[in-house]
Amino acid sequence: MTTSWDFFDTLMGRAAGHEPWRVFEAVGGAAYVRIRQEAERRSDKTWAGIFDQVREITGWTAARVEQLKRDEWAAEVAGAFPIAENVTRVRPGDRIVSDTYFSTLQVRELADRIGIPKTVGIVTSWDAKWSGRWWRSEAARQADLHVGDNQRSDWEQPRAAGLRAERYAAGKPTSQETAWERDGFWEVAGAARAARLMNPHPHGSDEHRWWDGAAAANVPFLLLAAALVHDYAFTARPARLAFVSRDSILLSKVYHALYREPVTIFDASRQTLRNPSADFLTYVKRLAPGTLFVDLHGTGKTVREFTKKTGIDLAYVFVCGQRRLAAHAPALATLRGIGTGTAVEVMNYDDQGRVIDVDREGRPIRAPLEYDPALVRVHRTASIDGARLCCRPPRGVTADHVIRAAEAVAKAVPRELLRQHQVDHRG
Repeated sequence: MTTSWDFFDTLMGRAAGHEPWRVFEAVGGAAYVRIRQEAERRSDKTWAGIFDQVREITGWTAARVEQLKRDEWAAEVAGAFPIAENVTRVRPGDRIVSDTYFSTLQVRELADRIGIPKTVGIVTSWDAKWSGRWWRSEAARQADLHVGDNQRSDWEQPRAAGLRAERYAAGKPTSQETAWERDGFWEVAGAARAARLMNPHPHGSDEHRWWDGAAAANVPFLLLAAALVHDYAFTARPARLAFVSRDSILLSKVYHALYREPVTIFDASRQTLRNPSADFLTYVKRLAPGTLFVDLHGTGKTVREFTKKTGIDLAYVFVCGQRRLAAHAPALATLRGIGTGTAVEVMNYDDQGRVIDVDREGRPIRAPLEYDPALVRVHRTASIDGARLCCRPPRGVTADHVIRAAEAVAKAVPRELLRQHQVDHRG
């Protein structure tokens, strides 16, 4: 059976979200959105023609408009991701049929990026599907089925022409994604949606459920937490940030992806802080000056005990804590109850064993991994894939936003992994 496929929001998603004009905002801000939409309205509905109108409307130089064109296309390419459940159904003899201002060559480049075989044909136009012209053509009848997301173009018009059609509706934002967008975090909503639609696991499987939970809850949490830490660090001005192993390693990856700033990992654990070896003390003394240590969740008790025992003061900041702490160890977001904190830790497990010591060079010595690596791998991959697609860092993040995201994590955390959680690690 051969299938014709809609392209945007059926095979390929945009990291900026369901609305294509969000790409314009990511490139040039709200003012550029208005200009870009007006240029499209006035144009001949081609990529080149739209930017000719941008220049005519604004009077900007050819060089400036050309740079905007390059920036917009770069954003489209960087933000392209495969909608996994549909991409896996595409077969070599299928065809893409898209109403778009992009050329066939541009759609081909995007299709290559998301893994569509080159043997899949591509047909582009401005409105052939919408108007019904394509569906009345002989070429349209060569496909046994059409799949797409647009109610009129991909469902009503082909059916009116006597063709089989399947409506794809999963690309629409969820209520959680819509809520983040409504609160001004459209880039967070877009990243969560991207992670959800990239889910590679079969519907109904445990892996699919684990991935969906991480996409819906942990992606927003990590993005908002990274932004909160960044804002705090901008004020504190440390020489370096050191994210505490293991619970903060995933956060460090998201932080680096968002801000492209160097990060360090502090290879430590409750055990190494409570019973530090000589090698561990040497390692900490070398790292501590000028360092702000970032921990995902805690009360600060173990850190205070370490400082009292060793005289080494560690400038700690907790992304989430149960209460406000001393100035050297503040909680950026004060969570209500240890259950939420436990969920945050569990959803952000690392795929390596806990640190039990360091060697003379400061390299970590690890215990065997004590929980299911396959389960951890699913939600780590979902979290990283989604967060890395975030098209810009979130702005205006407060502790309340992080608390709200953490509470969503508490509802989404895999119960299978919660059962494996160890509250306290003893040597």
